[in-house]
Amino acid sequence: MVNHSFLNSFMEVKDEIQKNMNIKINDIKELPRKMIHSNPIYLFKSDDGKKEFVIKFHKTSDIMEKEIFCNQYLENIGLCIPKIVLYNKSPKPYIIMEKINGKVPSEKDIPKRIKDLARVHIESLRDIRLNSKIQKITNADRIKSLEKNIKILKSNPFIKVEYIKKFISFVDICKKIDYNLLEQCFCFNDFFVNNSLEFNGKIYYFDFEKVVVTNPFVDIGCIVIDYPEKYSEIKSLYIMNIDELIKENHSNLGVFVDLGVCEKVIEDAAFLSNDFIKKTKSNVFCKKLAKKKIESVSFVFDNLKNRFIGEK
Repeated sequence: MVNHSFLNSFMEVKDEIQKNMNIKINDIKELPRKMIHSNPIYLFKSDDGKKEFVIKFHKTSDIMEKEIFCNQYLENIGLCIPKIVLYNKSPKPYIIMEKINGKVPSEKDIPKRIKDLARVHIESLRDIRLNSKIQKITNADRIKSLEKNIKILKSNPFIKVEYIKKFISFVDICKKIDYNLLEQCFCFNDFFVNNSLEFNGKIYYFDFEKVVVTNPFVDIGCIVIDYPEKYSEIKSLYIMNIDELIKENHSNLGVFVDLGVCEKVIEDAAFLSNDFIKKTKSNVFCKKLAKKKIESVSFVFDNLKNRFIGEK
């Protein structure tokens, strides 16, 4: 059932869509939003029922334009991306894409996703064109964001004090380590498994609103958070792919991957713990999920702390 607020927005653009796509729109339904709040996303079919499309409304035209740019950029690199068939800035920014009738990738697809990720990171390295389209996040920006997120996590009653101490120690490590390797990279910043689909042996990627230009290791953090039991395999596969592409060995890659895992789980857990962000499930449920995610990768915080004990 389509909610009333969406129906008003959709009716404003329905005639335009039907005219430009030369179809009659049938069977409008909301795409289920599982966990966290996102922009309204809906499905509709052509009148003959043969084609299904996704329409996504955006908060601003700038966000819409960034998503279109990322769609084209990644397609040029060679990734599989849903085809955009129509977009417009008014009366409300939206994008219409062909629906991919795939399934959420499984553990067996991890190597494919890591290979795609490494290719994007290397292809984008020092690509100054990105800076005109995508926000750049510096080390100082990340430190500031981490400190803000830790403050939010302190308000989550399910997270033990010992974990808050780990987060504070982690920030101290970030402040003293040279965290600039591959800093001019395309970073999805939201490379969780639910932002991709497997179809006919290929992985399709979508949802690029959080993309930034920075070092890319939080992307690997997303994969580890989805599959913490595969940590060693994920880390090794990524390092192997990066080394193969840049043709030189970086002894600190493993440390940077660990930093990315920790940074991303703090950000993700803070998002789930923030009462001011609208979510599709209760705040209590989300706060418990934040605790579960942190605990699942807590060993990575310990690895970093043990590595840097005694260092000045």
